[in-house]
Amino acid sequence: MYTLREREDLLAGQGPSGPHPDALCKLPRDGAGKGIPTVALPEMRSGGIGIVLSTIMSRVQVPHGALSDGMRTQAAAHAIGQSHLHYYKALERQGEVTFIRTAHDLQQVAAAWSSRGPDSPIGLILSMESADPILGPDDVEFWFEAGLRSVSLTHFGINTWGHGTGTKGGLYACAYPLLEALQAAGIALDVTHAADIAFWQLLEAWDGPLHASHCNCRSLVPGQRHLSDEMIKALADRGGVIGVVFAEPMLNPDWNFDDPASFSASTAQRSMTAVVDHIDHICQLTGSIEHVALGTDLDGGFGREWAPTDYDTIADLQRFLSILERRGYGPADRDAIAHGNLLRFMGDVLPKGSP
Repeated sequence: MYTLREREDLLAGQGPSGPHPDALCKLPRDGAGKGIPTVALPEMRSGGIGIVLSTIMSRVQVPHGALSDGMRTQAAAHAIGQSHLHYYKALERQGEVTFIRTAHDLQQVAAAWSSRGPDSPIGLILSMESADPILGPDDVEFWFEAGLRSVSLTHFGINTWGHGTGTKGGLYACAYPLLEALQAAGIALDVTHAADIAFWQLLEAWDGPLHASHCNCRSLVPGQRHLSDEMIKALADRGGVIGVVFAEPMLNPDWNFDDPASFSASTAQRSMTAVVDHIDHICQLTGSIEHVALGTDLDGGFGREWAPTDYDTIADLQRFLSILERRGYGPADRDAIAHGNLLRFMGDVLPKGSP
């Protein structure tokens, strides 16, 4: 991690030979830690993070001032999604990760991490955040064979399939054949980043497994980027699991994704204890520990500036377990939040595979 930070510090001519090519297009540095990376494979291993939902993310959206990473066409989004897939495949060839495609794979990786070594490959369950890289229902089989096991149809803005965060509206007609193909393939539906109308349309149209990979509670932080109490209970009723987020805009009640005037460029003000407030709320609302997990989003396009104040790298999630214990969560509940609930959920989603 610290080698990565030093390399990226060469941006803007900070090094003796000018910017390092690996640092191009990175966020500028400042005293607040903006753009300083916190997630890398070695730190994930040292933090005991052995299985991840790792995303393909490319969406159709005309770039504008707030969001400049959208593609102008679905073909371009498909190409970017393919590049993400091939990057993960390259990591697998290097022994850094191993794809989890079946429930048997999941069991094997979980067992291996109970006695992990310093170079143990991290188990990767392939997900997709915005379904724009899927060209249509006929393309679903390709992505499933590539390892895709979870998909959210929308992201920020309006994409090929419907309305996402920051917009008001529902799904487009073309989304329904895609949903049918995803369900037939056995891929889980992720309702993260669905606009409110789209959320309820998804639940009405979908009979398969569904979850919210990285969402917090709207009753604690305003805005439709978060889940309302009614949404949380609906997900729990369907056996869904909600991954809580460790980012300041998702923990700060002064932020509101429905009101851009509320957005703040300030650094994080909250520690990891703020995340437990959202875990508490979900557990109390559903009457169970079974519907909450760690979504973090700590690799979600921001640096240390929006991470919790008591967090430096992803390895610090180990200290979050102690925070849970201090808030009254016993060992069994702590383990359910840290890994047990998602292992159960994904174990039910994934095809069985060969023993």
